Amino acid sequence: MIQSELLRSNDVLRDALATHLVTDAAGARIPLSSNIPLAYAEALFAFIRRERPANVLEVGMAHGISTLAILSALRLAGSGRLTSIDPHQSSYWRSIGTLNVDRAGLADIHEHIEKVSSSALPWLVDRGTTIDFAYIDGWHTFDYALLDFWYIDRMLPVGGVVTFNDCDWHAVHKVIKFVLTHRKYEEISVGLPKDFASTNPLGRIRRRLTGRNAADRYFRKVADWEPRYDYFKNF
Repeated sequence: MIQSELLRSNDVLRDALATHLVTDAAGARIPLSSNIPLAYAEALFAFIRRERPANVLEVGMAHGISTLAILSALRLAGSGRLTSIDPHQSSYWRSIGTLNVDRAGLADIHEHIEKVSSSALPWLVDRGTTIDFAYIDGWHTFDYALLDFWYIDRMLPVGGVVTFNDCDWHAVHKVIKFVLTHRKYEEISVGLPKDFASTNPLGRIRRRLTGRNAADRYFRKVADWEPRYDYFKNF
């Protein structure tokens, strides 16, 4: 079978996706979980390769599949750094994400912040941080996902891109509707087919009618705009 450029470029990621297992610091093999699928990792990798962002931010790291896809693309591009925010990396995730980055030889272009995003993101804003691309895959309640976007929008210049994972989740879908009604962003295609899959046939119909597409969705910032103090539009 012909392997993709992403899989050829990263043995650690390839092994994790092939075996559905990851390795902790003691050498124990445990099930891979909470990872993005290969198709999303491939799209992420290809987009980063093409756009060549200098500063990338991700919210949520887990076992590091999205992290490795981004870092592999940055390494091949020859420039760029990634900052990952994950408050549970050394506890719940047993540091496997950061270990995988080390094992892949990518630690020199990676920084991990072990804080909740609601603390880490305003800290980055206060530091004057700017980013070119952000991947949001953190806590999936509406308040946290909206805060993630709100602070990222302040670090993202016009032309920058923000991507959402798990877009079929009700809360994330609602945040995307806020993005499109209360800021100036346009959705861009990265070649991922829309995914309205559901175990319930009526669920598939509802997903199509409401636009709850499960595939990662990418949005480019087209204007640095904020509404008036009294602006509101239903979303």
